[in-house]
Amino acid sequence: MDVVSRREKERRAREEAIINAAEKVFSSTGYNETSMEEIAKESQFTRKTIYQYFTDKEDLYFAVIIRGFQTLLRYFQEDIKKGNTGFENLQGLASAYYRFYKDFPKTFNLMSYVGYIKSSNNNITRRQTFNEINSSIVNEVAKVIEQGKIDGSIRKDLDTMSITYSAEFLITGFFHMLSVSGKTFTEHFALNQSDFIKFNISLLCDAFRAKNSKGLSH
Repeated sequence: MDVVSRREKERRAREEAIINAAEKVFSSTGYNETSMEEIAKESQFTRKTIYQYFTDKEDLYFAVIIRGFQTLLRYFQEDIKKGNTGFENLQGLASAYYRFYKDFPKTFNLMSYVGYIKSSNNNITRRQTFNEINSSIVNEVAKVIEQGKIDGSIRKDLDTMSITYSAEFLITGFFHMLSVSGKTFTEHFALNQSDFIKFNISLLCDAFRAKNSKGLSH
């Protein structure tokens, strides 16, 4: 039993080391330009060893972003416990997204690239895991919207899933643009980036707030 446990720990540690190496190379070189040889060199494992854990580069990419989305989901789950109303928790979700963006900017950029990956049939399991985590994130947002509708802090005239998908799309798009050109934009117009982000988060959340509802200031 101890031998199996030790082997499993070693396997997980090796897999984690490969994922760490892949994330570093993807971030510095870009997905398309990255080769398995470069990842092998960074991880200090042979290509043969890497292929024992991952089918190809796409499989490794999804392993990297799955870990990122798992962290983002954890951030969401932490911050929705802080509010008293659905609207306050919606603000909390937006703040959690901002916190993740600050803590893991390179991972965020890789996660934003997922729409450009051409799917193959080799990595169905990893794709399914990604879809499940993405669904969990959507469900967390939807629960907050429903909470807000019940307690009167979020507009009842809007469909829950429409709000959920719109909020996710808008905030993802905003932070993607910020990661691409945000520093240049804010410096050009002499804007404080933190204040600019908080202002836009407030605009986003206020679009869904019920009249006469008050929210937390973040």
